[in-house]
Amino acid sequence: MAMNVSRNDRCFASINVTPMADVMIVLLIIFMVMTPIIGGDRVRLPPAANSRRSSEEQGALVLQLDEHGTLSIDGRDVGPFEPALGQVRELTGADPERSVWLKADREVPSAWVTTLLGACRSSQVDHIGLATDRSGGH
Repeated sequence: MAMNVSRNDRCFASINVTPMADVMIVLLIIFMVMTPIIGGDRVRLPPAANSRRSSEEQGALVLQLDEHGTLSIDGRDVGPFEPALGQVRELTGADPERSVWLKADREVPSAWVTTLLGACRSSQVDHIGLATDRSGGH
């Protein structure tokens, strides 16, 4: 706390907020760095020896299917994938030119993935990408 003395011998108390601002900036930086690490994907992608990095996910409709069968569309959980197939068909049918990016957990039965791909193809989507783990699953 600082004090300013004026000509009239009046004291004005003021709080120095610089240390508080410094602490808040440090906390902001810590949270910005830690959020992606803690949040992470729930999905462990299947390994692929010949995977390549793709920028096609930008602007694509991202379907994420975890090992329990929970489907997320563009990061928003929509529930079990079979009841959510109608939403997938609706979203892909609204814009068949938009590409679809499918991220399925490595423990997901292939029949579930085939069902999702069929739902996208029934909406005339031509560009469907399957995400894989570039590191080979390690």
